[in-house]
Amino acid sequence: MAEYVHQTLEEMIPELEEMNRVGLFTVKETKTILKKREGHEYKLRQLTKTKESYLNYIQYETKLLELLKFRRKKTGQGNLKKGIEKAIADRIHQLYRMLTTRFKECVEFWEMHIDFSKQMNEKAYVTRLYEQALKLHARNEDLWLKAARWENSQEGNGNPHQARTVLLKGRRTNPDSEAIFLQMFLFELQLGRQVAKRKVILGLVEESQEKEKEEKVCESEFKLAEIVYRNGLDIFPDRPDIHLKMLNLCCCLSEAPGLQHKIVSDLQYMYPDTPQVWNALALRHLNNIKNSSKAQVSEALARCVKVYEETLENLQTDVDTGVAMSVSRVSLSQLQSARVGL
Repeated sequence: MAEYVHQTLEEMIPELEEMNRVGLFTVKETKTILKKREGHEYKLRQLTKTKESYLNYIQYETKLLELLKFRRKKTGQGNLKKGIEKAIADRIHQLYRMLTTRFKECVEFWEMHIDFSKQMNEKAYVTRLYEQALKLHARNEDLWLKAARWENSQEGNGNPHQARTVLLKGRRTNPDSEAIFLQMFLFELQLGRQVAKRKVILGLVEESQEKEKEEKVCESEFKLAEIVYRNGLDIFPDRPDIHLKMLNLCCCLSEAPGLQHKIVSDLQYMYPDTPQVWNALALRHLNNIKNSSKAQVSEALARCVKVYEETLENLQTDVDTGVAMSVSRVSLSQLQSARVGL
């Protein structure tokens, strides 16, 4: 065991000599670093290897990397980064690979390795790590969502097509996952919004007819979102809660009035006797009124109250239904008072 440890330590000597040569660490400090690493290397070669042995070594190397960055900033020394920082980063990667190989079942270790790779701005490697982790943890919905968001984000690969592919794979592996389905719907809404805004910026929508034209453009740009929505009705039948979540996501986008109207119409048709649905349909008029004018707030309150009034007239309620209708924080009397106050 000792000869393997000594061989590993000898491979670190050029890196430590460079630290000393550029003035980042003194000879005494590099000897201390070597001694610390020796202790960690011996622990990794014990017959019984623990998580703590790997994690402590990773923590030490990570802090050493941070100290190097601090000293470079302080001294203005920028030489030999590949020979020093890269060597430490490669060692941390190797430790993470050893950790996830021995403890494959622990998703947390995979995410720690992914987070480190993100900090090092190694985008292609992050994608590869997500792929490897998902092969072992295909039933982990949260991991699929994180992988898709990474592919789509500007901080990540900024690749919406790859993000869609990740979500589709996640759906096939987890066909009953509400979280993955709703993320797919939100993803298509966001893509449609980007295309719609781009057309407005490029002048493909005339300003004089902005509202009318924009609605037509959005109608076509949100076709994929509509397809996902329709599939959701088949995947989650008789689930007004999922249906309402889709409506809430769609209501966050002012560019998709046509799709909003379709979802509202479907809710009214499919759940005519469900108080929670009508309660949500009433309260949707109060979305995004914080920065609205007094007239706009008054109009929104009037629409909300009107839905409640029509619902109370048409819906035959018993005691339980009445309780369900009162789930809302804003009661009918409060809304009427607010409207009068305006």
